[in-house]
Order: sequence, then structure tokens, then C-alpha cells
Amino acid sequence: MRDIDQTLREMNPVRTGREADQARLDAILSTPRTGTAAVHRPRVRPRWVWAVAATSVTAGVLAYVVVDPFGVSTQPALAVTPSPLRVQPTGRPAAEVLEGIADRIDDQPDPRSKPWTAEHFIRDDWALSSRIDDVQVTSAVITEHCETWQKPDGSARWKVRTLPPVFQNARQRKVWESAGAVGKEPQRWAGDAGPEAVIEPPATVGGMRKWLTDGQEMGPGLLYEVIPERFQDHVFSPAQRAALLRVLAATPGVVHAGTVEDRAGRTGEAFSLTGRFGGLPNKRTLVFDAATGDLLAYEEQLQRDTGKLGVRPYSVIGYSTFLKAERLP
Repeated sequence: MRDIDQTLREMNPVRTGREADQARLDAILSTPRTGTAAVHRPRVRPRWVWAVAATSVTAGVLAYVVVDPFGVSTQPALAVTPSPLRVQPTGRPAAEVLEGIADRIDDQPDPRSKPWTAEHFIRDDWALSSRIDDVQVTSAVITEHCETWQKPDGSARWKVRTLPPVFQNARQRKVWESAGAVGKEPQRWAGDAGPEAVIEPPATVGGMRKWLTDGQEMGPGLLYEVIPERFQDHVFSPAQRAALLRVLAATPGVVHAGTVEDRAGRTGEAFSLTGRFGGLPNKRTLVFDAATGDLLAYEEQLQRDTGKLGVRPYSVIGYSTFLKAERLP
């Protein structure tokens, strides 16, 4: 709940003025992806990062330089990004599909252990702002594999390791090698956090909406931030997942993009929301398992206007793939 509360306090965080924008961008780019914030939130948060970066990053160059522990490495002008998910459109309304999944799982028995010692989560994360060894890596897609254990009192521990870099072709690998091959060796770190209040979510639509937002009003864009975060630190019962899906079904602007295979090879139903959430036009997508209502993946993709971010139009700029969520007896 730590990151959710912070998000709600930052609903309009973008300050005007070049000095404020540059200061925020510098702070973002100088923060390593380690510690509590690195594990308990999707890498693409906060959304206003891309709006700030778009007004502050110098464009029009063939390459730019970053300082790393070994000296100066040349990074490509256009960042290497993951391939978008391939969606098979169905033409069905989002509310109809979401309600159908909710109806299917609403009366399923609760399989969660009672009592339980910990909730165990595993996911893969990537974001455009990835930093490995204090270098902002734009010459490769280096995903982080995150594993978290959260106890009933809200305390948590986690460990993270980087996965091998991914490229779309041999040319990208060559550019990465010439830029210092940052991330070739796996990076590992771990941490923990003290107890905090844990509130079990209700299984009613109204109660779930209030629980998701801590009782505050929020628009569809911020709801798309909150839902992935809640799936990072809570194992839902089938009835709770049904309530959450019905909240999403009643949210304006949500579109059923179609059926998709996520980055772990699982089939799910994709629901997208497009808009200017904090700046540049972008599309956010949630992928749910049609049989269980589990969240399989979250993705964010820029649209045609990429500002000065140094990526091609329609590039994926962040994703989280949710691999496991279980209660341990």
C-alpha cells in the first residue's frame, strides 16, 4: 500500500518550468533500480516521467554518452525496446468480456491457505529507464526477475536478479557490445521492509472500488496504475478478483483489445486504455486469465508521438509479467 498512497498524493505531480522539469529528470535518471521502490511498483511508474523526459531530453543526435564505472560508453540514439504483444481482436465490448470472466469465477471456492505464513509473488519487470551498474541501458532489453514474500503483518522481503539481455537482431547485439555490454553478468540484490497495516479487500464492487483507491476518486488512467500494484502485494480470492473485474468493466474508455499471448507464453484477454496520461499519448494494457481472473501482465506502449524519448513510434516503454501469486501455509 506504500506506493499506492504515494501515487494518490501525486495525482498532479508535473510542475511547470524548465528548471523543475530538468531537476526531476536528473533525479529519475540518477536513481538505481534497487530497494523497496524497485520491487513494489511496476517499472513504468510514475507515468509523468515520460512527459517530463519528453520536454527535457536533447534530440536530433546520432548517439549520446553516459558515464559508467569504466568510463564513457556510446548508447544508440533510438533505444532498444521489446516487441509489442500480438493481439488477436475479437470485436467484443470490454464490459461484456470482463463481466463474463467475473461471472465464471465469482462462485469458485477460495483456494488460499488459512492460516498462512506469507504471500509469495514472482514477476518479470522491464522499463525504458532501466539502470544497471548506474548506467541507463538503452542498447538492450534487460529484464529484472523479482521475487517477494509478504507476511500477514505487512512486512516483506525480496530478491531481484537481472535476466540475460534481449535483442531483436544481431545489429542490436553489436551496438550493445560496443557500448560496453552492460548487464552481461547477472546483477543481484535483496532487501526487506518493516510491518504495515494490511486491509483485506472486500468482495463487493463498491467495496473493491474504495479499497483500490483508498476511498479517493480517481480517473481511469490512475486506476490502470493501481490495479497492477495491488496484484504485486495481495493474493486475491476468486470473489475478490470478480469484484475487481467488475470495477474495471464499469470504467469509461476501457477497450477489449482481444486475445493475446503474454511474454511467458500464456493466453489471456487484453484490455487497453489509451490517452494522454500525464503527457505523451500512450496505451496501457492489462491482460487477465479468462479462466481464473488472475492478472497475467501489464504493458505500456507509446503511440505515434514519442516526444524526445529516443524511441520509435508505438514502442513498448515498460511491462510487468506476473508469474506467481500464492499464499504459503
